[in-house]
Amino acid sequence: MTTRFELRTRYIEGWYGLDADKLISSTSHDFMFDDPAEPEPVNRASLPEYMIRWDKRTRLLGATNVWDLSDEVRQDRDGILTDWEWWELVGTDLCGMAIVKTRDDGVFFERITYFDRLSNSS
Repeated sequence: MTTRFELRTRYIEGWYGLDADKLISSTSHDFMFDDPAEPEPVNRASLPEYMIRWDKRTRLLGATNVWDLSDEVRQDRDGILTDWEWWELVGTDLCGMAIVKTRDDGVFFERITYFDRLSNSS
């Protein structure tokens, strides 16, 4: 397994465990996280505070940080590991898509989107 695969694994483990140290140690110095619920992109330095906001926000919706990832697609090309996946927080209607890009120096990009089941159910 190459470094980017190990770092990608550590990154998702950081999210699953809400472990800011593990999360930060898996990211590159130019890391950017784009969440449309945030006023601006999250960088490496602001990632721990974002994790706390995320946890508080999702717990208000009934989440317990149990994830279901499906429809995962992975591409490893030119030194960049790209993962696309459908994500759901179990016990809530919170779900969407994510794209995560990882190099051998760490995860450098993640963008998430949200899918609104209620407005798409009719």
